[in-house]
Amino acid sequence: MIAASGRLHFARDEPKVRLTMDDMFPSWTARDITRDLLKRFLLPVPEGRQVVKASMCVVGGQGCGKSVFFEWLAGLVRDRYGESRVHIIYTDDIRVAIRMIDDSPVQLLIIDDAMTWASSRQVFKQTDILADYNRSRHVFEGRLRGRPGVILYCWGWQRFGELDPAFRQSDVLVFKSGISEKTERAKIQEFVGPVYMSYLWKIWDRISRGDNAAKNTSVGVIASLPQARGVGIFRSAFAEGILPPMVKHEDVFTDDEEQDAGPDVGGGPSGDAPDGAQTPDQAAPETPKGPDTIRRARRDPAWARRIRVWDYRQAHPRMTNKAMAKNLGESPSYVANAIRQVRSLMGDGPPPEDPPENGP
Repeated sequence: MIAASGRLHFARDEPKVRLTMDDMFPSWTARDITRDLLKRFLLPVPEGRQVVKASMCVVGGQGCGKSVFFEWLAGLVRDRYGESRVHIIYTDDIRVAIRMIDDSPVQLLIIDDAMTWASSRQVFKQTDILADYNRSRHVFEGRLRGRPGVILYCWGWQRFGELDPAFRQSDVLVFKSGISEKTERAKIQEFVGPVYMSYLWKIWDRISRGDNAAKNTSVGVIASLPQARGVGIFRSAFAEGILPPMVKHEDVFTDDEEQDAGPDVGGGPSGDAPDGAQTPDQAAPETPKGPDTIRRARRDPAWARRIRVWDYRQAHPRMTNKAMAKNLGESPSYVANAIRQVRSLMGDGPPPEDPPENGP
């Protein structure tokens, strides 16, 4: 009894502590990973002859603000590397992007709704897009001719569940909207976790209610970091007039070319052309069809490049191919092939003999 009364007396003398819900469950603050994610994506231009690449996958349904995001990203890349050093390509087909790659040290390839023009034979495996994705770096290295460069890929997708694992494992991912379909939602949650999945739904609800400011908030993932550190809020901003007009698949490919422009254009994992295959500069041109062939051909970046050589030849008829190649930044073999192909397109017959090497 004495011991019991002693314990009771001790309890009566203890100060009373009142616990609230905030004490037991402190308010949760989302991690902002904007700076870290951009640092992982916007790689510095390397030294020497190296070419580095980084990829971003942007996932969201219709109306989530992907186009606004691409506009902001293009301005960010331009400011980061310098406008004169950046070539921005905006398209819906990776094959179009490959044709448009030039010799600028920084290439930003924005491929929006990339599944739209995947080959119907490989639409679920996406092997055609993967082959062209691997090949694009090889093409860029050829354009640079030994100089260093950075190639940045930004893929726009609507359905995360349809993605090949190679794209799900992009260097960084940006989720812009919640997805109602159960299996799709489960796949996204594997990457972001349940807490940020709930946050993503809140963002999508605000967007669907007409809150355009919510389009600047996304859930980002840095693939190389564990989920506890690599998942968080990613913030962008509004920008206008920076993104070039989209060059669409149908602006470049004819119906006949569409049948032949599937996965066979790529090579192995390194992007090299298969044994015996032609490189992009050696391949036979895709002849435009229609009345005014030259006018139509100029719309195609590959043909526009050949016609540029042709126009230079017309202005300097006595200049050798070697001298032209040096002035234009092309190889002598490309210059010779381009002149021959444009003459064939125009129906002017075989090309004349190349002027002697001691010409102007």
